[in-house]
Amino acid sequence: MGYLMSVKIVKLFTENTLKLTLGGQLENVEVAYQTYGRLNENKSNVVLICHALTGDAEPYLSKNEQHAEGWWQSFMGDGLALDTAKYFFICSNVLGGCKGTTGPASINPVTQKPYGSQFPNITVQDIVHVQKALLTYLNISQLHAVIGGSFGGMQATQWAIEYPNDVARVINLCSSLTFSAEAIGFNHVMRQAIINDPNFNHGDYYDGNPPDKGLSIARMIGMLTYRTDLQLAKAFGRAIKTEGEFWGDFFQVESYLSYQGKKFLARFDANSYLHLLGALDLYDPSIGFENMKQALSRIKAKYTLVSVTNDQLFKVADLHKSKTLLEQADVDLHYYEFMSDYGHDAFLVDYDIFEQKIRNGLV
Repeated sequence: MGYLMSVKIVKLFTENTLKLTLGGQLENVEVAYQTYGRLNENKSNVVLICHALTGDAEPYLSKNEQHAEGWWQSFMGDGLALDTAKYFFICSNVLGGCKGTTGPASINPVTQKPYGSQFPNITVQDIVHVQKALLTYLNISQLHAVIGGSFGGMQATQWAIEYPNDVARVINLCSSLTFSAEAIGFNHVMRQAIINDPNFNHGDYYDGNPPDKGLSIARMIGMLTYRTDLQLAKAFGRAIKTEGEFWGDFFQVESYLSYQGKKFLARFDANSYLHLLGALDLYDPSIGFENMKQALSRIKAKYTLVSVTNDQLFKVADLHKSKTLLEQADVDLHYYEFMSDYGHDAFLVDYDIFEQKIRNGLV
């Protein structure tokens, strides 16, 4: 798995080990990160961007970059909602990922082979600890804001709990405080597709063929939770392919999903997908505290929560529960809710709806 070449790489935990929430530890953790904008003199304009499940350290790429567009390309830039003329943005690839930060495909210093099945289970808390270590390395102690969508929203929440004196604002887009049983069920099916691929070999497949069929199927399942039935109906309806196979890509929507599954193989690792899905399922802000209220009561930041009413992954009912829990913990909460044909993916593509919410959250 390669990473985008313009990212910076730093090695952390070279003297002290990273002790993991579920047990085990890691050392010499490499972290891929990128920065955008200009840091002001008193370092008061720093915004940390936490990416979603399969994102990376490059939400934005300048026009001279020899790569595809960044995953938040339309949101970032001079004068846009994520204003690079005003703020200094930092985004790092998460622990367990496959875009430059230490993950299952990285070399285990003990065996000198990829970690594979030996990579430890990680949590959102571990991911945030690595992000904090990166900021310490960069000599940044205060954050104007932490912003993230989906899995990134969980990271943003954990930042405000873990480091309440370091974060002034949190912007959580399309993410509840915990994952629902239905959503965990979807992830279970995706995991089963991967681990039952004949090439999976318990995660030790780096010397052979990767579990591409399983990973492709998993991605197709995921895609169905990211968009809405309305959007799929508008885009494809019941249209068929002229040369489609009856037990294959007969309908246009089938062809779309197959394309997305195959496309995913070029940029992601199956083991990373498994570990990050696990961290998503396991996230619970109350870990390490007596209860949820005690954890959330630590938040001092202004907290912006944005919900898409027809989100099929983070259901609006779960966002309502999160809203109530944050209010009961006396968090300074600013809540928005709206419809979008794009469903859960709206936070990546529906700029017109999100723009003002993001701007308000950064004030």
